Amino acid sequence: MSGLQMDYRRFQSQAQLACYTNERDAIREYDATTPITTNLMGTFKDLDYFEWAKEMDVVSWDNYPGMDTPPSFTAMCHDLMRGIGGNKPFMLMEQTPNQQNWFPFCKVKQPGEVRKLSWQAVAHGADTVRFFQMKQSLGGCERFHGAVIAHDGTEESRVFKETAALGEELDRIGRRIMGSRIESRVAIMFDWQSYWSLEGCVGPTTGFNYPNEVHRFYRALWRRNVPVDMIASTTPLARLSQYDLAIAPALITVLPGVAETLEAYVADGGTFITGYMAGIHDEHDLVVPGGYPGKLRRLMGVWVEEIDALAPGETIEVHGGTVDAKGEIVASIIHREGAERLATYGGDEFYAGHSALTVNAYGKGKAYFVGTPLDETGMSAFMAPIIKELDLKSLDIPEDVSLSVRYGDGGTRYAFLINNSAADKRLCLSELNGGTELLTGTVINDLIELKSYGVDVIALR
Repeated sequence: MSGLQMDYRRFQSQAQLACYTNERDAIREYDATTPITTNLMGTFKDLDYFEWAKEMDVVSWDNYPGMDTPPSFTAMCHDLMRGIGGNKPFMLMEQTPNQQNWFPFCKVKQPGEVRKLSWQAVAHGADTVRFFQMKQSLGGCERFHGAVIAHDGTEESRVFKETAALGEELDRIGRRIMGSRIESRVAIMFDWQSYWSLEGCVGPTTGFNYPNEVHRFYRALWRRNVPVDMIASTTPLARLSQYDLAIAPALITVLPGVAETLEAYVADGGTFITGYMAGIHDEHDLVVPGGYPGKLRRLMGVWVEEIDALAPGETIEVHGGTVDAKGEIVASIIHREGAERLATYGGDEFYAGHSALTVNAYGKGKAYFVGTPLDETGMSAFMAPIIKELDLKSLDIPEDVSLSVRYGDGGTRYAFLINNSAADKRLCLSELNGGTELLTGTVINDLIELKSYGVDVIALR
């Protein structure tokens, strides 16, 4: 992508934002108090939502996961929408009460699935749960899009009854939860400039999807139920220093001041993770001369001499310490400049034995460089000792079960235990013992049973 193309990306986002602000200001002439928002769309590429959120009274977004969307990706999108608004509660503006209509084939939602998706939004910071559409269209392109009231026009459908039951639950306990906050010691940078630049590069590969690379790191934390804040790469040092761990996946574009902020953050004791494709471009989408990862080279303690592209389906072995994994898409050929080797490449490439994972002591902190996109097992193994060293509260619970916590005034905590699968789950979690499940009034005492797509909302002191 040339500098002109990057400028056009910025112009496109800012021009559409100007349309929104013009409409907002016209409304404000007649209504000075009603909050004004517009529907955002998660990881939508074309608009820099960190800039948009500055102009919105409350962040709202449309959540339409596909039938193969991992629950961790949906959770990440909720956290991103919360993050662009400064970690304030957001609105779940749209979701479907049943099937979507724009996929090649559109499965109906399973019993309990929409309820689970709705409570997942609340668990990650939503203060509202809304639907599109109320009544199913008779014509047009969305005639088969799900609705609270389907084409039968009655209250007898499964979807209507499930939606009404969800509404009763939210009405019964929602006011207690509204306004509560999420507290995190981990931040992940989601950078729209890097999004545009990474996916616009002609080489070394067409294999990158920026949101998927962010999710690659996020998923390893979500799996251990470690809460995450999503932040901009330009987050000031004073705020960045509130986090013990900051992660910048595929941060190919390093905007002015970012490298210096990251150096100060790590020097003062912070832990930072980045890796493949990081630091290559400046704000003009031009390569930073002097070797990769550009302005991050001193902090990371490595020089990436070359970046090998792996063909679709091709992987490279990564071995060392606790990590026994495979990498994909690219492999950074790393020379250590003060960094310590954590793992090496295997296989028969000429760079086998070169560093694949490194850590650099910098001031009071550490900077980790991940040379290749690790598979799920590898990323989990890489993150595990970092989570342990930083004493991040981590909970290992059954696969497909997630736990999120919101903190209310007066010391009350609201734990959302969610079964993201269609299979029943049984678990014991001593941290929840003594808490009261708000939907049933049950006091938790060791064994918890979650039905298919089940949700427990537990109040703790």
